[in-house]
Amino acid sequence: MAHNKELEAGLRAMAEDFHLPAGGRKKLSQLVAGHLQWFDAAERRGMGWRDMIRALTAADVTGRGGKPLSVGTLSATVWRKRAETEKTKDGAGRHARLASPEPAPPHPRPSKEAKHLSAGQPRRSERPVSRSIGDQAQTSRQSLIHSKHPAHETRSQNKDVLAFMDRARAVRRRSD
Repeated sequence: MAHNKELEAGLRAMAEDFHLPAGGRKKLSQLVAGHLQWFDAAERRGMGWRDMIRALTAADVTGRGGKPLSVGTLSATVWRKRAETEKTKDGAGRHARLASPEPAPPHPRPSKEAKHLSAGQPRRSERPVSRSIGDQAQTSRQSLIHSKHPAHETRSQNKDVLAFMDRARAVRRRSD
């Protein structure tokens, strides 16, 4: 667990890193990326976003005009940088896996062509370029017949949507 002295030292380092020469300030995203371990340690210590913002403000790490950072700004920046570091870790692991040969999977996946043929569908090259309205209606009827949801569920969902549309229409008419 992070101790107060470690958090305070990290906070001082972050404040020094934040203030650039000639009164400039580092971008928050770059600051967070460089001190992501501090935010992790602060969370492990039990600090919430507001606690972190109070600590940052006390160390003069503030937003424009000297105002404290908002919870949304800080939390979004930290989460985005965490996601980026996870992505790079995953990417590095993937490159390592690609370098080492892996055994072939026990059951090869069927090709796209085999999937279409097994489903009784023509390949893309055999599909007609334009279809008539009757063909489209037939296709949509077939998809309803073969859908995962039974017809009574589809009808029920349609009734819910229509009821919602009726209520919305009534509200609009009242406001006119």
